[in-house]
Amino acid sequence: MRFRKIDDERSMRRPAIEAESLEAIEDELDYDFELSDRVLKGDIWAGGSGDGVLEQSSISDADLSGTVLSPFEAVDVTVDHSVLSNGRWERLTARRLEITGSQLVGWQAQFALASDVYVADCRADFAGISIGKAKGPVVFERCRFQNASFLGDFSKAIFIDCSFPGADFSRVANAKGCDMRRSTLAGITGLMSLRGTLITADQAVDLAGELATAAGFTLA
Repeated sequence: MRFRKIDDERSMRRPAIEAESLEAIEDELDYDFELSDRVLKGDIWAGGSGDGVLEQSSISDADLSGTVLSPFEAVDVTVDHSVLSNGRWERLTARRLEITGSQLVGWQAQFALASDVYVADCRADFAGISIGKAKGPVVFERCRFQNASFLGDFSKAIFIDCSFPGADFSRVANAKGCDMRRSTLAGITGLMSLRGTLITADQAVDLAGELATAAGFTLA
């Protein structure tokens, strides 16, 4: 089992993939697929729709823009330098899923279950991230979430060097334990839904005015 270090105290499991055993996916997206030990490149799934399972597989330099996967189970899967923009991954069960260096603009991700999910170096403006149940770490690192929306259970979420201009957290149901200490929080709406989130004293000072307004105070 491979691990990724989050900080001095925490780590998370990484996808278990044998790169040399992967076989290329050459067919268009079909309903009710069940694939393992595969690699997907190119645009053969762009704009398609289907439901199924992808295990121990890699998506790299691929165009999945507008793709609808519902329901979808991703286990031991990596996505790198790909385009998921305006796609919808619904009723998503994700275990050991990594998404890096990709375009997630307008991506709608509805996690029914998330465990050991890592998203890094992605542009996720206008994205919608929903988590029904989180059982393991869900880490977002160096991502921009301009005008994105978040809802559901973010108790296992860790945001590292992320920014949220205009992002909406008002529909987050559980943020107790969410860690935002290493991110820029300016511009967030729905701050009162983030009760229980870990922030620094400096962040609290910077947010004092916005928190007071969100609590119903009138600044005069």
